Amino acid sequence: MEEKFMEISKEDIVNVENALKVNADYKLKNTKFNINTFEKGQEVVLIQYVANVENELVFQTKEENGKYYISETFSLFLDNIVNGNVSRDVFQSVFKYFHDVIDDGENDFEDEKAELINFLLLTEEYEEEKLNVDLDPVKIRQDYQNDYDRIYSDDSLNRVQKSLALKELFHMSICQVVDDIDLFFTRPYDLTPEENAEKNRQEQKALENELQLS
Repeated sequence: MEEKFMEISKEDIVNVENALKVNADYKLKNTKFNINTFEKGQEVVLIQYVANVENELVFQTKEENGKYYISETFSLFLDNIVNGNVSRDVFQSVFKYFHDVIDDGENDFEDEKAELINFLLLTEEYEEEKLNVDLDPVKIRQDYQNDYDRIYSDDSLNRVQKSLALKELFHMSICQVVDDIDLFFTRPYDLTPEENAEKNRQEQKALENELQLS
């Protein structure tokens, strides 16, 4: 059966190339996705992750008279790769970056920072200058250390309350970068059973106090 093609702009090629570096649902299998790929007419193979299932997607590319073309079926995935799960992918990407920065104090994360900024700018909801400040590894580590010192010097808190408070502040720092109001009402993903129980106790006490005031 003859392959049907759709035209794809240079801008979309670049957007997909950058999105694939951080998108959790799609990964390149055996080639790059850039202008050179189209000029050489190379086959693009993507692995799509849905739940625990991996789907292999194959697309043909070509360049004719200065225009770029890819298999028509790519239109079904283009928007999802670049924009489809932006809110979730943004949080996951920033979450991973922050934790990597804290876990590896020797790495300058220059390349990772640049890739993350490029991805965030694809959403058109962020300012590059602010991202450069917010994603500075030195700032992230210093803010974390300041929170750590302040919390762990507070003798009124027990061990679980201290670890919970530190994780919550770190979570808030990530949410501030992502700038999604709904995320501020979520718990950190990495709470232990003890920390979850303490958080439940705190929320229950806050609710009781609120009821008493009303």
